[in-house]
Amino acid sequence: MGTKVIKIKKLFNKFSRHVERCKSAKFVCCTHAAFESWFRVELNPVLWKLGYPRGSIETNYTYHDLGLSNKADLCVKTRQGDIVFELKSFVRGQDSAKKKDYPEQIARLEKLIDSNSGILQVITFTTFTGRSEDSTVGYPEVYIEDYCEELFLKDAPWKRYGPYRLVEEYPLYVVIAAITRR
Repeated sequence: MGTKVIKIKKLFNKFSRHVERCKSAKFVCCTHAAFESWFRVELNPVLWKLGYPRGSIETNYTYHDLGLSNKADLCVKTRQGDIVFELKSFVRGQDSAKKKDYPEQIARLEKLIDSNSGILQVITFTTFTGRSEDSTVGYPEVYIEDYCEELFLKDAPWKRYGPYRLVEEYPLYVVIAAITRR
């Protein structure tokens, strides 16, 4: 395979088309609940279509940071280095612990890129869904935009794609961000 890193816009577009064909997509994208495992499962066939063989994808990946072991949701093993995925699903009204912990997790992953750890790229796949009691709308786009700017655009070299609706007619937004070893 010629591509060293995953292009996040291409990943989003292929994943969006894949999800549109999934029978469970409407339920997952319109339900007031987090479905990180579903996204992890459905990312696999998209990664295969991008040219990564099944044997190169790990779903039980451990990375080491400051002497501690941490888990990532997915890892694609390549000759150039590992591509590590962190998935996070935010559901309106259920996010207080995640909102606090996720920036710390992002910072740890960011450090891995510079630590000569064998990691080529870190990709975060973040979803936002949920309804307020008096509205059928989920997260306001401006909230997602502000939160993502806090996470990925401070002094770090993250590239970000989104927030965009994963499937146009469903109220689930996705932001994909990536940082690549220089």
